Amino acid sequence: MTSDRDGVPAGGSAPRLARRLERPGWRDLRLVGGVLLVLLSVAGGARLVGSLDDTTPVYAAARDLLPGQPVQDGDLVPVPVRMGDPLVHYLDADTALAPGTYLLRGVPAGELVPAGALGTQRQALDKTVNVLVDGTAVAGLGTGSVVDVWVSRRDTDAVGEAYLDPELLLSGAVVDRVSDQGTGLGSTLGRVAVAVVVPADTVGEVIAVVDQEARITLVPAPRAAQEPPG
Repeated sequence: MTSDRDGVPAGGSAPRLARRLERPGWRDLRLVGGVLLVLLSVAGGARLVGSLDDTTPVYAAARDLLPGQPVQDGDLVPVPVRMGDPLVHYLDADTALAPGTYLLRGVPAGELVPAGALGTQRQALDKTVNVLVDGTAVAGLGTGSVVDVWVSRRDTDAVGEAYLDPELLLSGAVVDRVSDQGTGLGSTLGRVAVAVVVPADTVGEVIAVVDQEARITLVPAPRAAQEPPG
């Protein structure tokens, strides 16, 4: 094979080599742009698919759950549910339940567990008992008020209506509601029905003093005891 004095092989190789060293033309840029468009389309499609699967895990009952029982392993299972406003009333399964969580009301197997269906042991086991108190003693009491329950039992040895000295029956009870003073049982006697939440193990004592027609007085607890810790 012969070559000229510049070392370029004979047969026309110089133009081919020159074309290889040229900068990319507009066709090459169009190819690169097309590749970028394809990549952007793929990324957009992935985001679209992700948005179509916009679900969040919430707790559902794995079996029939009864009120008053503690939540145990296997009672709840996470299920994916599409996000929406109603889901704020349910429990996010990504958040672990606090130890000592109890069922406040029953949940059938397979149903989503409402946030209001779970609570503490005290909330699950405490009961509400209606007591009659002097209408003048309920001023300032309302739902959530913390009171001490004092009772003056009837003196069965005395002639006529007489009562023993008052004694503390229960401290730190919570008022659930106060009946309208103008209506309801006891209103004609100057007494008002107050629903008080009491521990399960003292329900019998409270009912006994009510049945014995003892005088019941609700004494508001100190304000510090009623305010939640900050």
